[in-house]
Amino acid sequence: MTLLSPCSPPVFEEQTLNIDARPERLGEARDWAQRAAADAGLGEADCFQVKVAISEAVANAIQHGSPRVGDSIQINAFESDGSLNFEVRDNGTFVEPRSRATTEDESGRGLELVTLLMDEVHITSTGEGSSLRFSKRLS
Repeated sequence: MTLLSPCSPPVFEEQTLNIDARPERLGEARDWAQRAAADAGLGEADCFQVKVAISEAVANAIQHGSPRVGDSIQINAFESDGSLNFEVRDNGTFVEPRSRATTEDESGRGLELVTLLMDEVHITSTGEGSSLRFSKRLS
C-alpha cells in the first residue's frame, strides 16, 4: 500500500474512450476529457481549456479523419513527465492547412485553438491514421 502525503498530487491512471465518429458523440468526449482533467488535479480554468481542446480535436477527427461509415475515434488520457496528455486517433491522413483561416472563414481554426490552449501539441500521420497529442502541465 502506497501512502501519499496530504500535499501529494493525485495519482492519475490512464484512461481511454472509444467513440463512433459521429457528431452526436462529441459531447461525450468533452465531458470525459473534463472529468479526466479534474481527476488529474487540474484547476477549473485548465479543465475548461482541456474541454475546448478535446472538442476541437474530436470535431476535426470526425470531419476530416473518418472517411468511412463506422469509423471510430480513440481518445487516451495519461500522465507523463509532469503533464496530462491527451491523444486523439482517427483513420484519416493529416493534411497541413495551406493557409491560416481568415475572418470570413467559417472553419479552420481548430488546430490553432488547440495550440493556443495547450502547452504542447504534436501531430503524426501514417498510412493507418492520424494522431493529435496535446498536453497541459500539472504544476
